[in-house]
Amino acid sequence: MSDTVAVRPLNLMGAALVASVALVVSLITSVVVASRAYLGRGEQAQRQARTLDVTGSARARITSDLGVWTIRAAGEAKTLEEAYRKLDPSVQALRSFLRERGFPDSAVETGAIDTSIHYERDAKGNETRKVESYSLTRRIRVTLADVERMARAAGEVTELLKNGVQVESGAPEYVYTKLADLKIRMIGEATGNARLRAERIAEGTRCRLGAVKDARAGVLQITRPWSTDTSSGGMSDTSTIEKDVTSVVQLTFVIEP
Repeated sequence: MSDTVAVRPLNLMGAALVASVALVVSLITSVVVASRAYLGRGEQAQRQARTLDVTGSARARITSDLGVWTIRAAGEAKTLEEAYRKLDPSVQALRSFLRERGFPDSAVETGAIDTSIHYERDAKGNETRKVESYSLTRRIRVTLADVERMARAAGEVTELLKNGVQVESGAPEYVYTKLADLKIRMIGEATGNARLRAERIAEGTRCRLGAVKDARAGVLQITRPWSTDTSSGGMSDTSTIEKDVTSVVQLTFVIEP
């Protein structure tokens, strides 16, 4: 009996000692693993911080290769028949004007007739149901690659007014139809400009330029010559024959010591 009682405290003490050692080892292991993880994250963050953001740009002057011009002939009278008799000579005079200036018939599109009814007003200014007059308008749409010819004609169309021809001329719209090919070229030039800037910065800071980590190309800005206008959706000027096209590219490089 006495021998058995004497052994139990010893076993309990041994078990406690083993548990204590295991706890200490576990704590040490946890600290080491946590330290390595912390250092790993620190090194990763440091690697991520070693980047260089640069912006490159390219600008080119282009010439519009298509013009679109809308002109309206008009006629107004108390009856529809009389209004049409005034409208039709204006349409014919306008087509003759364009033909004389070298516009082929295939470039001239005559639209449908639009009719507006004007009603008389009473003494209080309220509109009545009595017709005062009819206004008829017909759109003439001109599409031509010879933009210089169109610009000259647009400046001379008011001469028709001197002869009693009722016309209303809008400003021609000048567009460039090869934007898809131009965009590829402009992005390439802007990218080259961005890389050149990055190389100069790397040389100045005695670092080595690594791989491209990120690249973003902005939308083309098509503006009047020498304009600084920009838009997040891209500018698209149609008021001038000559235009400036600007492309911007943003690159992120990895920087190595």
